[in-house]
Amino acid sequence: MAASTPLRVDRNTLRTNQAFIVGLTVIAFVVGRDVGQWIVLGTGLVMLFGTLDERLALFKQVHRRLLKPAGILGADVKVEDPMPHQFAQAMGAVVLLLAFLALVGGATQVGWALTLIVTALAFVNLAVQFCTGCFIYYQLDRRGLLPASIASTRTAH
Repeated sequence: MAASTPLRVDRNTLRTNQAFIVGLTVIAFVVGRDVGQWIVLGTGLVMLFGTLDERLALFKQVHRRLLKPAGILGADVKVEDPMPHQFAQAMGAVVLLLAFLALVGGATQVGWALTLIVTALAFVNLAVQFCTGCFIYYQLDRRGLLPASIASTRTAH
């Protein structure tokens, strides 16, 4: 059996994505609920659609199509499975969409608390490269609790 091509992740693409998430959610909080709730929704949808189809990952595309070609922020490619990062992004998207529902439903403290959680976790990932969603993915995978479609390709759990 031929060896498969190793999976790769461009860490600077991920960092750009995280910077957009942090920046936009902070802006949402600063401008307040009336406008901010729509920024939370937009950020959550970009994350969700980017999880479902990499071509729709608009924040990541900024790095791939603008920053990298312009020489502003080069590549930082590592051999690793991108699935834990996709899982983490999906979790963040769900939390931001729940935050939006709370904000429009009048539960503003809940909505901002959920938004703050996503902001803080994206910032931690950006600042110290610890991805909480990836950690959760690995724990679930290790216990065999992920669907086969997203579980790691390791044979032993």
